Amino acid sequence: MAVTFYCLKSSEPGTSWRIPMSAKSLPVSAPSRRAVVTAASAVLAGMLALTGCGTGSPSSSGTAATPQGDKAGGNLEKVSVGLIPITDVAPVYLGVQEGYFKEEGLELDVQLAQGGAAIVPAVMTGDYQFGYSNVVSLLVAQDKGLPITVVSNGSTSTNEPGSDTTEVAAMPDSGIGNAADLVGKTVAVNALNNFADITIRNSIEQAGGDPTGVKFVEMPYPNMPAALERGDVDAAWTTEPFRTQILQAGGKIVASPMTDMAEKFDSAFYFTSKQTLEKNPELVERFRRALEKSFDFAMKNEDKVRTIIQDYAKVTPELAESIVMSKWYKDVNMDALTKLGTAAKKYDVLKKDPDYDALIAK
Repeated sequence: MAVTFYCLKSSEPGTSWRIPMSAKSLPVSAPSRRAVVTAASAVLAGMLALTGCGTGSPSSSGTAATPQGDKAGGNLEKVSVGLIPITDVAPVYLGVQEGYFKEEGLELDVQLAQGGAAIVPAVMTGDYQFGYSNVVSLLVAQDKGLPITVVSNGSTSTNEPGSDTTEVAAMPDSGIGNAADLVGKTVAVNALNNFADITIRNSIEQAGGDPTGVKFVEMPYPNMPAALERGDVDAAWTTEPFRTQILQAGGKIVASPMTDMAEKFDSAFYFTSKQTLEKNPELVERFRRALEKSFDFAMKNEDKVRTIIQDYAKVTPELAESIVMSKWYKDVNMDALTKLGTAAKKYDVLKKDPDYDALIAK
């Protein structure tokens, strides 16, 4: 299914939100299309100004493949889910393959984006029923008044510095040996004023450096290995499988921001709109149950995870055997979430203290 992205400019220079509209959901006539876009724009324009399209850039292909599992029966409810094509979302694909979503009467229609900030507005406009996003994008959305609600944990740190799924890497000749050395350097991140900025600044400050003395440039994860090798940037905040690609090209890990932030740090959540939760709580519960089964399966079958990422994440068998895998726990680590929220406000990414009780669906 082709996806067209309409950009709504925010009040902050250089930022916008891209609103995906599935082609097959649009009427044929041009006037009707304009009406749909206008209606979607009004939904977000009526709210507070939104920050950072950032991770909100859609995937370059503009299309997404639905995971292949058992053929859907006519009685399955089709549910659209926005994901990022990284190893962290492997449980969803395994859940489809193992029939966990089918057991709950669901057929997943997966749509891919570069990051969570593109998925958030798509869920808000109802184009997706559910989405996967890094935690900061969701905190920012709540901070701006968007009615989002977290329905499940998404992925969790390995809790091992130097062997985590998302870390900062650099080449040996960069002169960077730890987080404090990032001061005065240019670091590639997948989104500005978001998850990477906060956690990296926190690591720099813990190491005794000036957290304001680093320059961030926005770049898609797949572009980071080559950018490092060319010397376009001094370091890169990268996730799997790109983290391991950088290491295999001679790079090294210089900081582990997630483990610096908290133990068993949750990096992303699955979420929906409060409207969907209120109108169809039974759907949300079925989706959550399927995710829990999928998480449990992934944690017990690492070999299956390493096999399935070769398909949707386009990872070679050799690379799949080498990458660091996330952990998947169903419960949100509230201590880690609170520490992240506190840091986000400290570094001016959030304007208000997060309302954690309102954010997490009971």
